[in-house]
Amino acid sequence: MTPTVFFHAKRLAALLCAVLTLSTFSGCASLQSSPQDTVRQLATQRWQHIVQGKFDKAYEMTVPSYRKLKTKENYTIAMMTASVKWQSGEVVKVECEAQTCKVTVKAVSQIVMPTRFKGPLVSGLDETWVFEDGHWWKLETL
Repeated sequence: MTPTVFFHAKRLAALLCAVLTLSTFSGCASLQSSPQDTVRQLATQRWQHIVQGKFDKAYEMTVPSYRKLKTKENYTIAMMTASVKWQSGEVVKVECEAQTCKVTVKAVSQIVMPTRFKGPLVSGLDETWVFEDGHWWKLETL
């Protein structure tokens, strides 16, 4: 192998290493989603659990301090005995600042108690999500 060919092969190998390194790091960076994207996904998942009646899974998404004060059983009973049955929940807006995100949900429900009104109710609900101990949690009120 002549010195010129060896030099070009060495440069090509260095260039390939640089490209592989950059593509690896850019791939890792793209795996990290923004707080808005993460909270949108979590809020959507939570509403899917609620609509499906999987209240225990929705409970697991509440902030840990809430779970210290209210048991899963109490949360589930409260959700099951609500005056409405949730039919859908669609996240329409997520706005984040530092450790807090405000989420607006378009929720559709049906009243379960006897009433003359028989149609679905469409509501705009505001939720707060907080970043705590490396995770996003739904802030619940007592």
